[in-house]
Amino acid sequence: MLHMDFSLMTLRAILAIQETGSALKAAQMVHRSQPAVTTALRNFEKRLDRPLFSRNPRGMTPTPDGRVLCARIGLALAHLRNGENYLATRRNPKTALPFHRLVHETQLSALSALLKTGTFSAAARQLQRAEPSVHRSLRELETLCGIKLWERYGTRIEPTPEARELARLGELCKSEWIAGLDEMAEQHGIMNGRVTVGSLPLARSRWLPAAVAQLVKAYPHAQVAIVDGPYGELLRGLRHGQIDFVLGALREVKPAKDIVQTPLFDDPLAIVVRAGHPLAIGFDSQNDRLSAPQLAGLHWILPRLDTPARRRFDEFLIFKGLPLPCNVIECSSLVATRALLLQSDHAALLSARQIGIELEAGLLKVLGPALTGTARSIGITTREGYRPTTLQQKLLDLLVSLATEV
Repeated sequence: MLHMDFSLMTLRAILAIQETGSALKAAQMVHRSQPAVTTALRNFEKRLDRPLFSRNPRGMTPTPDGRVLCARIGLALAHLRNGENYLATRRNPKTALPFHRLVHETQLSALSALLKTGTFSAAARQLQRAEPSVHRSLRELETLCGIKLWERYGTRIEPTPEARELARLGELCKSEWIAGLDEMAEQHGIMNGRVTVGSLPLARSRWLPAAVAQLVKAYPHAQVAIVDGPYGELLRGLRHGQIDFVLGALREVKPAKDIVQTPLFDDPLAIVVRAGHPLAIGFDSQNDRLSAPQLAGLHWILPRLDTPARRRFDEFLIFKGLPLPCNVIECSSLVATRALLLQSDHAALLSARQIGIELEAGLLKVLGPALTGTARSIGITTREGYRPTTLQQKLLDLLVSLATEV
């Protein structure tokens, strides 16, 4: 379904109609006139090209589409109520305004744009609005919140932590609304929604592509976006509602309280070199093991220091009584690591699952069994309270079923 712009006033009114069964009572609840609520709903249903409520002498009852959308609107507005609770500990309660009831979508979009671009002019260009209009929206939002949302340092704008949290909650609100539109289409057998997956290195080679291929074969109109990048960037996208779930190595310590990690399998690491590496010639990967001097003499391509794989490698060397290497190439790109391996006598720390194609082609070789104590937990990372659409759940189910075949 085409993703429409959303009006928080209209969404509040729709949810109030569901709760009260009456446009009049809903108008009183959202502090609008009955004609304004009725007109907003009528225009909204016209844009959707489907009714959300059936009208009868006893009141208004949600249609199946209305029930689906109202459930998502409830989840969307809950993020704004969380914003209200967040602000309660940071502002004067005597002068506080009801944030969740008064905040406007243009204010939230202006705040998100300011955080992404860093300047008012760039935010205005991104939103295709006049700069004075963006300034006005942000001043109104700051007044509504009752706290400072940014500091000026010359021409540079530095958002406060409160601004970052409110922008995150606003983006989550919008993501729930978009999911509601997709779910309405799914009710009519239209599987053209969107799934956005954050992919860590292990998932990119075979696991995720295999699942996506099966999904789009079954649902040709499904929109799938695969986002790769450092874990921190993927986590931010997940917590802001821009990514539905992240696939790959789980963290030993949960990175945030609103994050849920679901393990699917353990994956050990091995030492990988090019097939023509001096140590690879005549090496029996099933039975031979590298000696301590051979390990100490290797030149390494390793993951970054803040990754589970790197910590496992350091623990392995300490267990072997070997010093940690000083001169290493740090690389999180499998493509770059593969190229470096093929063009040098460096060794890399990789999962055999990541390089199955290269191993089968005889381009790379694993030196010995997987390293003792290097197994990482691999799985799916989601937000707390995440409720997937049918399409998103189909992909999750495929990933779970294919996990043992990777």
